[in-house]
Amino acid sequence: MELFEFLMIFLSIIVGLGVAEILTGAARILRDGQQAKFSWIHSVVAASIFVALLQVFWESWGLRNIDAWTFPAMLLMIGAPVLLFTISHVLFPGDDRYADLGEYYFARARLIWSLALITVVISVLFRPVAFDMPLFVRDNLSSGPALIACLLLATIKKRAFHYVMVRWYW
Repeated sequence: MELFEFLMIFLSIIVGLGVAEILTGAARILRDGQQAKFSWIHSVVAASIFVALLQVFWESWGLRNIDAWTFPAMLLMIGAPVLLFTISHVLFPGDDRYADLGEYYFARARLIWSLALITVVISVLFRPVAFDMPLFVRDNLSSGPALIACLLLATIKKRAFHYVMVRWYW
């Protein structure tokens, strides 16, 4: 077994934990549906994190031909999945204090979007820093708007702004 295969197993475990957090949170809300008030913004953010976890897993397979892996490269590789797992965990209430998922989201929005901002930065810088690849490539074009959106969502508290930005992004 090659080093990359071991790294993919490690990355897969982290991604799997994040996916499990989202699925468990959604299942718990469905199970306790009478107690939780639905919020479309919470649902869209949860679905976005789910897709981001799958995207990280999918894009990581493109690194299979790289032979020269270092410990810092491995740390950068798992940085985004670790942060996405953390967002997945923070995104769902662990107790009954928050029966309104919209209120829960807005109470945690700054943390969620700050972590998302760091995730985007790590994702953009991973290949150029770890493997000396170019920064400005077509695959990184979508990161510019994502970076700006995360920065704005992390700093602006107005609910209407969040509703507009999340609806626009999707």
